[in-house]
Amino acid sequence: MPEETQEDTVVLTQIQKSRGPLASNHVSEVQLHRVESISDLHSGGLPHPHLAEEARPWDELLGVLPPSLCAQAGCSTVCGRGGFLLLLALLVLTCLALAILAVYLSVLQSESLRVLAYTLRTQEEMLLKLRLASLSQLRRLNSSEARAPS
Repeated sequence: MPEETQEDTVVLTQIQKSRGPLASNHVSEVQLHRVESISDLHSGGLPHPHLAEEARPWDELLGVLPPSLCAQAGCSTVCGRGGFLLLLALLVLTCLALAILAVYLSVLQSESLRVLAYTLRTQEEMLLKLRLASLSQLRRLNSSEARAPS
């Protein structure tokens, strides 16, 4: 086992040399957290990951957006927050409009199905009446043929 460990460290050292030294900002980004279960690994090991998100400043959150998007809009970090909130409000209103449209179309479809069911029921009743009429006509024809002299 110790020979395998030595081989692993030699290979690791060679890989690090071939990559070159890491920049100092990469080292500061690494944070180790104690985890108690596998589910903690998915949330980054923090007991409440949403609290860590709330603590981030707006500039960092807006930094997620591509710089070309902000450059095209001509926004600075001051109006960036307002633009972000405006975009969020626009998204909420769009979702609300789509939800209302979905409910309207659902009601419209329900009404259409109700009319179609009524039409089919009416046609079925009409077919039954026509079938009864044709059976009575067939009986009359058979009885008239039986009475007629051959």
